[in-house]
Amino acid sequence: MGRRRRITWRYLAAALLALTMGAVVLPAPAQAVDYPGGRRIYSVALGAIPAAGAPATGSVWVRLATYYFFGNGTVTESFWYWNRATVVGAAGTGVRTTGCTGHDCEVRTAAGFQPGGVVKSLSGTYTNSGDSITIAWSGGVQETWAVSQPASDLARLDFVSSNYGVTVGWGFGSSASNDAYTPVSNIPLAQYTGRYAGYSGSTGAAGPSGMDLRSFARCNGNCLSWLSPPTATCSSCPNGATSAPIRYYLAGSGRRNFYEHWCTCLTSSTCYTGGSHRKPQLQVIGDTGTFHGWVGVEASNSTANTGYFAVHFHVNV
Repeated sequence: MGRRRRITWRYLAAALLALTMGAVVLPAPAQAVDYPGGRRIYSVALGAIPAAGAPATGSVWVRLATYYFFGNGTVTESFWYWNRATVVGAAGTGVRTTGCTGHDCEVRTAAGFQPGGVVKSLSGTYTNSGDSITIAWSGGVQETWAVSQPASDLARLDFVSSNYGVTVGWGFGSSASNDAYTPVSNIPLAQYTGRYAGYSGSTGAAGPSGMDLRSFARCNGNCLSWLSPPTATCSSCPNGATSAPIRYYLAGSGRRNFYEHWCTCLTSSTCYTGGSHRKPQLQVIGDTGTFHGWVGVEASNSTANTGYFAVHFHVNV
């Protein structure tokens, strides 16, 4: 019996050694998928907007999103979506212009983008191929983007194609954490440049775009405002005037910024509650927290199939 016990332990020791050696030679885990442009988190604006000079032939819609890429080749998206065929309307952001001379108004945004608004989500996978990336979202929809690096701390996505009607889109990403943002009180009062594509009911339009904060005043720690000189942009005033000043507001909640403007001739009140231009925006933040600007959309209507819808970015690099 003693001999059988010694044989049993000898074979057990040999078996353990074989398992240990086997563990050493197991293949290493597959190499992680590279992040697009080396960056993990992107602020993205995209939509279905008719080409410049072309009428709408299908749905007109916009989407503002954050893309999160993971090293295992998966991607998730948190986003807000507005369709021109549906009444969007305005929502109060809870931010007031207190501190600006002569007015104390609540800044508004496209309904759904206000704090507490509903955020939608998607999940999928992505593949890199040189300077392009293809995303396959669940449900069979797919996007392809060109990837570039316009600054040392920032990567950029330019929309290339999709199988679900997207016509235009831009995104900017970095290694900064999702909760990194610049308070409105610290946003540099500078001129930010970029591009836009929009539609107002006749034909699409596109071209260079700018957002100039150099004349804005800081109302308080979370609001900027500016009253422009009279401009012919306000050419359809109810009082018959062919020009009027434009009131601009910029406020924020984390990376979400609320940009609103309207012609002052549209109301005799200090605060306007009608059909302003409401432009939800997401901040573009560099790897180490540098503020570069925004990607954004406009979803301004009070009646279905009316109003102005657009996709834009204003980013300095």
